[in-house]
Amino acid sequence: IIDGSLYQLTQTVTNRRLSTYENVLTINTAVSNIYRHMYTCTVINALGRNSKTVIASPLPRVTISSTGTPTAGESFSLTCSVTLEDGGLLTEDLTLQWKAPVDTSMDRNITVVNDTSTETRTSTIHFTPVRTSHGGPYTCRATTTAGMDVSTETLTVKIPPPTLDMSRDPDASMTLHNGDRLTLTCTITLDPAVVDSDVVVTGNLGGPGGRSTTMIASAG
Repeated sequence: IIDGSLYQLTQTVTNRRLSTYENVLTINTAVSNIYRHMYTCTVINALGRNSKTVIASPLPRVTISSTGTPTAGESFSLTCSVTLEDGGLLTEDLTLQWKAPVDTSMDRNITVVNDTSTETRTSTIHFTPVRTSHGGPYTCRATTTAGMDVSTETLTVKIPPPTLDMSRDPDASMTLHNGDRLTLTCTITLDPAVVDSDVVVTGNLGGPGGRSTTMIASAG
């Protein structure tokens, strides 16, 4: 290696009594593809030699993108993309890991697809369809020889409108008089194929301006 505009090599005696030396190699440009190598420092004396090797490589950068905010029952995707901080080619070994609120390997509505192209590595979680239980934080972690990066996206699943049915007891064929007892029943039906967790439903009793009530509704 020759000192110059690309590299600077300096040697410093840190402790002459103990014969301690420090050699510093400085790369004066961003670590791009042509400088991404293994660098080995070797020390030789009368007793032998010793070496230490490091790899110069830029850190990975992780981003998570999605196809919007889904409604339960729709198809939906989350994509984790990994690039390098210098924009160079991703040629070294890479480990991509998802941390999800559900077991993606056991859920029959989830498929994970990995793309190992050279410039950008991606891992996509496909929901077909997405369910309310899929909501929560999804974290993607990328690890290379240089280090790691993490990104988290919180998936919010919208609940589709429920089916409502109103019934009365006694039924409409019966004539009611002042003071008679009347029971009105509102039945809320949610599709259990996509709404697989309890939801909160708020409504009014007694028509417009009536008393507000809140209840927990279960799918089915």
